[in-house]
Amino acid sequence: MSARAFAFASASRVQPTRVLARRRDARRRASNADGASSWTVVVDRASSRFGSDLLVERVSSDCPNAAFAGALVLTRADAPDAVLSERRDDGRESRSGRAVGRGGVFDAFATLPATLEGEARRGKKTIGILGLGAGTCAEIMAGHHDDVDMIGWELDPAIVELARRHFAVGDLEREGRLRVVTGDAFEGCARSEIEFDGLIVDCFDENSVVVACLKDKATWEALAARLKPGGRVVANVSTGRGKGAKLDDAIACAQALADATSDEVTIWRAGACSIWNELILSGPEVNWRRVADEYGDFASLTKDWFYFKKPADAASGAPWLAKTLGVDNDSA
Repeated sequence: MSARAFAFASASRVQPTRVLARRRDARRRASNADGASSWTVVVDRASSRFGSDLLVERVSSDCPNAAFAGALVLTRADAPDAVLSERRDDGRESRSGRAVGRGGVFDAFATLPATLEGEARRGKKTIGILGLGAGTCAEIMAGHHDDVDMIGWELDPAIVELARRHFAVGDLEREGRLRVVTGDAFEGCARSEIEFDGLIVDCFDENSVVVACLKDKATWEALAARLKPGGRVVANVSTGRGKGAKLDDAIACAQALADATSDEVTIWRAGACSIWNELILSGPEVNWRRVADEYGDFASLTKDWFYFKKPADAASGAPWLAKTLGVDNDSA
């Protein structure tokens, strides 16, 4: 199976938030005299040291993009297509009563505790979130896993402030489910004395590009060193949309993760369940049937992961994953 055919399918992608963004930008430019209603309303905004202003917006319930209709979203003023965090209050609740998502990338992250093995699978779990944003992943995780506490790193203090005002972060902190650390996630996690059961990596720059250090084996080695036996790391390495998507960057991140851990990696097929992200997961092949049985709400998110292991005849240091996927640097 080739990379183009299965996982990344970058040339054929659509942008699930594009229709929302076009209408919003048009309304920003248009006069209010026409009386037409916008699909988003700016609720709050904050200046950021790491890019354009941050916007908290309420999406109207009649927005044609059903994935975000009725949600509260965090975006950047100059990048409306990139939803940094979301929260909704529409009656979709987990067994614990906390609101859950609608099958998006944050829900996919929340399957992590169910994939753990050995020591990491037993008892109370500590999950680190590198790139907390406004806490969407943390809220969904808390809603589905009573035995999980979290530490979340967020580089931008402006995001943390908005997260406490409008999203679930303040509630999770008061409940003792989440500890927030403002600063560099990679440095903070690597220096932590905590043994994590799992790590979630969702780090992008101000242009929504995957941070370059994720292509570096040393980055993953430092993170893997903080895991308990049987622990895993899952990361979002989404590389953009359409023909401009950098497929080779996603493969390089996956290769670096495999090289730093156990010479194997599991990759989420972009586009499945309308999730236009590439996700990578460390460790041995997952028993996805078990995950689906234990967490029925996430069953649809267990069907599109593909496991790869370094071939026995692969040369040391060779980019075996790209070769396995049938992608070379020129075609990627």
